[in-house]
Amino acid sequence: MVFNGSEAFKGASAPSLEREVSVTSNNNRVLLDSQELNATSGAFNLCCGEAYARFSELKRLKVHPGNMTKERDAVESCSANVYNGIKASCVEQFDAVKSCLSDNPDVWAKCASMRRELEVCSVKNNLGELKKLSS
Repeated sequence: MVFNGSEAFKGASAPSLEREVSVTSNNNRVLLDSQELNATSGAFNLCCGEAYARFSELKRLKVHPGNMTKERDAVESCSANVYNGIKASCVEQFDAVKSCLSDNPDVWAKCASMRRELEVCSVKNNLGELKKLSS
């Protein structure tokens, strides 16, 4: 058997990369550390549910990642919008969640009420996809 490189993109049942795939650059990205990601994860799920569901469904169907550029960009863009909205409108709640998670690394359940306050603030401010619904 000759290895020509294309096998690297295929698992036993993984679909192949489509020829017309485009690799785009999404300029609306943020880099989060683990503490920020943990603090905002609930708000991301609430405010970017449609984008996350579409991306997850394509992963479940084992679509090649190169064929999911549009969906990946939608997840990244929505997440960035939510994060920036939290930093602008919900910074007190965000800082409280981060502090609680840092103070209780093994018992995150203690932070549930603060996390809930951040989620409520995110929804009240129509962050992410919720902005479309309020228009």
